[in-house]
Amino acid sequence: MKGETRRVRGRSNVPHDDSISDDTEKREERRYAEEEEEGFRVLPPEEKRCVNAKLFLLQEESENGRNLYNHMSTLLANILAEKSEEALEKLEDDSRTYKRERFAYKEPFIKDNPAKTPTEVLAQAQWRMMKTACGEPKFIPNESFDLPDEDDEDIYRLIPNLMKQALCFEQAGVGLPREEFIRMSTAMRELVENWPVETLRFWGKILGTRKNYYVVEAEFRDGDYESDLSDEEDDTSSNDKIEDSMIFDDESTTVTDDIKPFYKPPPTIPCESLGTGLNKHVYFVCSEPGLPWTRLPHINPAQIVAARKIRRFFTGDLNEHIVSHPPFPGVEKNFLRAQIARISAATTISPIGYFRFDDNEEEEDAEESGTNGRNNCIIDQEFEGMPLRDLCDPTGQTWCHHMQSILPQGRNTWYNPVESKSGEGAEEESDEEERNEPDEPEPEVGPPLLTPVSEDQPIVDSPAWIARTSSRVVPEFALAVLQSNTWPGSWSFGAERGRYFTSIYNGWGQKNLGDAFEPELPPDIMEEFPSGPEITEAEDPSPAEESAFKAALADKEFDEEFGEDQAEEETSDVDD
Repeated sequence: MKGETRRVRGRSNVPHDDSISDDTEKREERRYAEEEEEGFRVLPPEEKRCVNAKLFLLQEESENGRNLYNHMSTLLANILAEKSEEALEKLEDDSRTYKRERFAYKEPFIKDNPAKTPTEVLAQAQWRMMKTACGEPKFIPNESFDLPDEDDEDIYRLIPNLMKQALCFEQAGVGLPREEFIRMSTAMRELVENWPVETLRFWGKILGTRKNYYVVEAEFRDGDYESDLSDEEDDTSSNDKIEDSMIFDDESTTVTDDIKPFYKPPPTIPCESLGTGLNKHVYFVCSEPGLPWTRLPHINPAQIVAARKIRRFFTGDLNEHIVSHPPFPGVEKNFLRAQIARISAATTISPIGYFRFDDNEEEEDAEESGTNGRNNCIIDQEFEGMPLRDLCDPTGQTWCHHMQSILPQGRNTWYNPVESKSGEGAEEESDEEERNEPDEPEPEVGPPLLTPVSEDQPIVDSPAWIARTSSRVVPEFALAVLQSNTWPGSWSFGAERGRYFTSIYNGWGQKNLGDAFEPELPPDIMEEFPSGPEITEAEDPSPAEESAFKAALADKEFDEEFGEDQAEEETSDVDD
């Protein structure tokens, strides 16, 4: 089929643009002619299209009132003014420059930096910590003490070998990841540089609902302990006692012995002196390695007694209020310190024979101390160790406690409250009050130091401690591992025939009670005062009784006034 033109199917009936424009123009001209015949004043089609186009370009495209018509008219005016061949080539550049010159910011150029997220703060803190540890050591000593005369690099010998501990706990299948041990070992440099530390130990990790606590146990040199306890509570209690005594001893008020209160608050047990007992060690905590360390306050017996009666998870905020029954005297940092003291006293163990009592120590009275007169122990340099078979003895005869236990009073050493009270003006008390005072209390005595763990109280049907080996496949390189059932999360290991050992805690800080926890019941309601005329409230009189009383009172006043005048008249008549 030569000579025929190929056509695309479907395109033959499609009108071209020229035909469309012609039909539109003809239709608009026809409508314009009809409107003129009817007498309406209308624009021609060409002018109408120009006006519509101009109105479209004059539409505002932003809140500042700028539109495309003004922008194009300005550019065209510049082109006509220059009348150069390069004007068309610079059209885009001129348009961009014109927009930039007339651009207005709603907000200032300088904005406040957004707050950093906790992840960014932690990352920057750990970066600074690692950068400082990799470089030269920079010491920032505390003004309260002087650095030792030894070389500067020797202060880092106080930091324990956490990598060796991590390897041992990893063989036992417990502990923390190795990364956390590395970060914690680096973070402990700050404590050595800024505090008069004599011994340092990574105590463990206590879990919280929002944040966790990494705990480090330290012991200061003698004379470097600082008191951070205030006596405001004692002063307040003394003022309350003075006010109460003034109420009942006031001469203007007649108070009988029947309505005087018989309740006397228990005596306040003072805390142990700094550097001894429960306050021998100082504890530092942080939520993450690299963040600032916080020193926990000292502990007092009232907080220990209250912590035994409540159960509460930690939140991670040291200033969180403790809402419990009975009320706890302090905030979460005080409760954390109390739980650490309880856990340390119950789970700090060592192979028996590693420590011994100091023969040169002066013995104290057993009844006063409650520890059979031996409060401290020292390392036995002649300890040769024991085989792994003995270290893993399931009876627990080869491990002992080398930290004093806590008495029910809340102290390591018993305090006699009667003697302290007798020394503070006991002669001024009356005979009746002396009769009501209790007799001499019995001293509280706890288990002596270096007591085997086999004597710990079992938990229901389970022993207090479970001993095992870290591996049965290679027993010649295995470790002895002990797990505490009293405080779940406390682990100890013994290596090198018992000459190398340590403990760690990783848990929620709750004691295993065996049974369900039963909170303490509220105290009994105090008895009411005995009824009598002194305290019985009189009933209000009725209106009739009140009017009769007023009438009788008026008659009495009338008789007193006019009775005297009548008596005078009678005496005058008799005289006449």
